[in-house]
Amino acid sequence: MTGLSNNKEFLRMSIFFLWLINISGFFGMLSDQNEFFLSTTPYVLSLTLLLLILNHDLSSKKSKIGLMLIFLFGLIVELLGVNYGLFFGDYSYGANLGSKIYGVPYVIGFNWVLLIIATGSVSDKLIKGKEIYKIIFASFLMVLIDLLMEKSAPKLDFWEFVISPVPFSNYLWWFIFSLCFQYIFFKTVKTKEYNLSSNILVIQFIFFGMLAVFL
Repeated sequence: MTGLSNNKEFLRMSIFFLWLINISGFFGMLSDQNEFFLSTTPYVLSLTLLLLILNHDLSSKKSKIGLMLIFLFGLIVELLGVNYGLFFGDYSYGANLGSKIYGVPYVIGFNWVLLIIATGSVSDKLIKGKEIYKIIFASFLMVLIDLLMEKSAPKLDFWEFVISPVPFSNYLWWFIFSLCFQYIFFKTVKTKEYNLSSNILVIQFIFFGMLAVFL
């Protein structure tokens, strides 16, 4: 996976395309065609992850194993959460994140990988010093993103908690698992990608921040 990771033209195209589909998606979700745009969410997330991976140097076997572990562990904790009420609280997923396995959309595993790569890569660039500081900062970024997503997730039929407001346990365990997954990421993926990752984070904060205001 080294062929495109150093291709600046492909990087520019990836950044432009992600901004385009997310801006279109934002206005689409506020339009009378919102059902169509919401139904494309799992494809947009999958494509975003694909572009991030293609722009990342993941040529080593260790890095591939690391991302697979994050995907699998991410799905496992969500399966335990949805079916047994562990960790995050009592919640369930809606219809707009696509096909599910035991109540958990497959794309949620992709989303864990996507957010871990993006926050970890940005943290690696911004935070100087020991690796543990990078891991902690990346995990705080994960919590900030989750805080924004929780505002609009029920209205978008992504997921919803039984009680309101969202229990503190959700954010606590989100942070704890983020720490664990960031540790895997930093130990297995040595070459980080900052440019696309930073754009993805800015898009996420603007997208969910604006939805929280306008929905």
